[in-house]
Amino acid sequence: MIFSKYNQLQKVPYLILLPNEVLAEICENLSPVDLYSLASTSKKLRNFLWSNSTITQQIWRNSRRLYFPQYKSQPLKDMSEQKYIYLAALAKKCQFCDEKDSRKLKKYWEFQVYSCECCIQKRIVSHKSLLKKHKISEDVLSTCLSFGEQGYFVPDVLTAQLEYSKTLDKFSWVTHKQLDVIQQKCRIISILLDEFHADNFFCNKEIIQN
Repeated sequence: MIFSKYNQLQKVPYLILLPNEVLAEICENLSPVDLYSLASTSKKLRNFLWSNSTITQQIWRNSRRLYFPQYKSQPLKDMSEQKYIYLAALAKKCQFCDEKDSRKLKKYWEFQVYSCECCIQKRIVSHKSLLKKHKISEDVLSTCLSFGEQGYFVPDVLTAQLEYSKTLDKFSWVTHKQLDVIQQKCRIISILLDEFHADNFFCNKEIIQN
């Protein structure tokens, strides 16, 4: 029923003339894959389905809960529902080099990327190197997420460094950002627990079936 509904949507030329509230009602039962496909059919639908508006985020949230109920946790701070479900369940290749071998790929929730080992290593720098070689302050690094001992994602560090240089009340900025890091870590743990429980469920299901 849902697939036939999606197929009908693609064939209706006046769909793009409908108000967003009606579009939201039409899209409410579509899967994330269908939503991604629908977004590629016209500029209006792309703008609507890629928006960060409340109504669009609710569409994607409902779709995630319906089709990927194992992901119960909230997205990371400042992470859209679109990016959340893509990284959680839909990404199939390295976003930097297009590597498709799943054995070489990994989700890096700390950096919000899906990458192969080779590409991620080119984009992270150790804590020591950032302090000594690149002269990034400890204050700035304390506001960025790291991937354990391996290091920090360079784009995140550069963004933090730029914000830090522009702010007048540096103490308040650092304190606020440090609290954000704590919140992000808690959400990452929650997401990883979702994935752990889902993996256990499917493993147990296979054992029972065999």
